[in-house]
Amino acid sequence: MKHLLLSLTLALAAFTASSTDLAIFNLNSFDGWIYTREGVTLTTEYIGANKVHIFKNSAGKDFTLISPAIDCTALTTVRVRVGWQSPTCNQDKYNLTKNSPYIELIDLNGNVVAQHYYLLPDIYQLHDLDILLPVPEGSNMLKVRFAAWDADLNSPGAISNAIVSDFNIGDVNADGQVNVSDVTQLISVILGEINLSKQFTDINGDGNVNVSDVTALINRILGVQ
Repeated sequence: MKHLLLSLTLALAAFTASSTDLAIFNLNSFDGWIYTREGVTLTTEYIGANKVHIFKNSAGKDFTLISPAIDCTALTTVRVRVGWQSPTCNQDKYNLTKNSPYIELIDLNGNVVAQHYYLLPDIYQLHDLDILLPVPEGSNMLKVRFAAWDADLNSPGAISNAIVSDFNIGDVNADGQVNVSDVTQLISVILGEINLSKQFTDINGDGNVNVSDVTALINRILGVQ
C-alpha cells in the first residue's frame, strides 16, 4: 500500500494552498496588542528582557495578552502557535497545572466564544504550543486572548512570540501550506511510522485516520470537492 499511496503524490507537486498570518506578536511586531498589566507598556526592550508574563498578582488582577481584532467572517478555524516560557522560580512552589495557559477566542465585548486549556506535559522551560480553535458560525471580528487563569505569583508563564493564522484542513505537517509533503506525512502516520494529532490528520472528519483521508487530502489539494 505504501508504494501505491506514494505514487499518488507525484502529480501533486505543483499544487499548494497556503495559510495567511492574521496577527503576529514578537519583538518586532506588537502594534495593536494589549497587555493588561497596569503601568507596563509593550516595547522591544520590555518584551526582550522580561517576556510577557501571564498570571494573577497578589491583588487578584489577571495579566493577559490580547491580539488585535481579526476578521474571522470567512473562517471556520484559527490556528494559534505560541512560544510559552515556564518560570525559573522556586520549583518547590511551582505548579505545572497553574502554569498551563488558556488560549481563547473572544468577541469585541470580551465574551469567550472558544477556549483551549493547554495542560503542559512537563516542566521544561520552553514550550511550542500549536492550537486549533473553532470559529463559531456567524462570527466576524474576534480577538485571541492568552491567559493563565489558575496561575499565581509562584507559577507564572510568559509569551515570547505568537502567530495567529487561518487553518487549512490538510496541513498535516503544520508548515502553513497544504501540498504534496502533507500527503507523504499523512501516509507515514497511517503506516504507523510517526504519530500526529487527529486535529491535523483526520482530513475527512470521520474520527478515523486511514486511506480515505489520503483521498480527501489529494482532492483538497487538487480543488476537487
